[in-house]
Amino acid sequence: MKKRFVIDTSVLIYDVDSLYKFKDNEVIIPSIVYEEINILKEEMSERGYYARKVADIFDQLSSINPLRKGVKLGETLIRTSYELENGEISKSLVMGKNDYKILSCAKNHEAILVTRDKMFRVIARDFVKVEDYHADKLTVKELYKGYRQVIVPGQQIEQLYSHRLENEYGLYPNEFIIMTNEVNPQHVGVGICKNNRLVPCDFDRMNTSGLKLKVKPMNLEQKMFLYLLTDKDVTAVTATGISGKGKSLQAIDFALANVYGRFYNQFLYTKSTIAVDTREELGFYKGSMEDKLKPHLQPLYSSLEFLYKEELYKGNQRISVDAKVEELMEQDFLRLYPLANIRGMSIDEKVVMLDEGQNTTRHMMKSLVTRVTDASKLIVTGDIEQIDDRNLNMFNNGLSHLIEEGKTEPFIGHISMSLDKKSKRGLLASFGSNKL
Repeated sequence: MKKRFVIDTSVLIYDVDSLYKFKDNEVIIPSIVYEEINILKEEMSERGYYARKVADIFDQLSSINPLRKGVKLGETLIRTSYELENGEISKSLVMGKNDYKILSCAKNHEAILVTRDKMFRVIARDFVKVEDYHADKLTVKELYKGYRQVIVPGQQIEQLYSHRLENEYGLYPNEFIIMTNEVNPQHVGVGICKNNRLVPCDFDRMNTSGLKLKVKPMNLEQKMFLYLLTDKDVTAVTATGISGKGKSLQAIDFALANVYGRFYNQFLYTKSTIAVDTREELGFYKGSMEDKLKPHLQPLYSSLEFLYKEELYKGNQRISVDAKVEELMEQDFLRLYPLANIRGMSIDEKVVMLDEGQNTTRHMMKSLVTRVTDASKLIVTGDIEQIDDRNLNMFNNGLSHLIEEGKTEPFIGHISMSLDKKSKRGLLASFGSNKL
């Protein structure tokens, strides 16, 4: 039986291909959505970019037939509705928001409302049937961690270090295995899956020759992260974990050490700039793109301050973190880009870092990954439990998609920094993370 759906702007902006994913049903687009897209397309942001892509699709469809009359997109009927007023909703909801016009449209047409806005769904359920947009949501119950913990007989650990273990655990490529002796819990072995065999990890002999790293791994999860970073066969590395795990610090240290060592040409640092309010949009700030991006770069600045603290504060003449960043950029070691500006680039022989990757959509992640050649190294870090975009969650953001879709690929590695409950920042930070 065919269904009738009304979709809001959040769906179209998140997935510009969403209109192709309603099968042989009818999709109604409230006219107020066109107005919102028309406003958003002027923004110089990720949101503005996708609004322009949506506008292109509307332009193509309307050239076939006026959307008020309806257009077939494959088996899906797409049409516009201007019926945006409903007496019951006008009487119940007094603020006059655009969302209420979209809700009225759904009620007038006895349609299912599809929105990615949580609070809109809460309000709308009092009047119509409502669904989240599921087409791009991962169906797993638990995200891939990048490691597995098993209790084994002692001889299996000995077999691991004798290179005599097949992948009998069904590990994914580059997935770590942490083996604990069933008799002696202090006897632990760590391996990684390579070519469907288990290879022992000798963290003391990682391939860091020629790299002048400023920080050393403090625990097993940081060692596993560095192991993946230094693996020449791994083109992309993802790392997740709560704040204070050292994800950004390790990645930035690795990136700059490789550029100084001339193993890569440049360190390209990027972020998705999710604005909390209009004052944080990039267009609000004066100056160059670096100046506009600077308010969003605190993880980078904090890491650089830690890595270069001897030079910044303990030399004969103190210098600021800003001055150090400018120096790195003048030397062409470091480049800063908003994620939206990377589209169209070809990124070759660079270390590319996307920080706070949990604030990207799947399309945004795709736009970055497709820019990076195999001669580069892509590092994506983030905390999937701390998402700033109200329309994203731990199962539909771009980082989660990269982790889950990439776990079967031998050139992608992931580590969830969830083994050690302590923060690298010390006792106070660990107390805050665990007890407050």
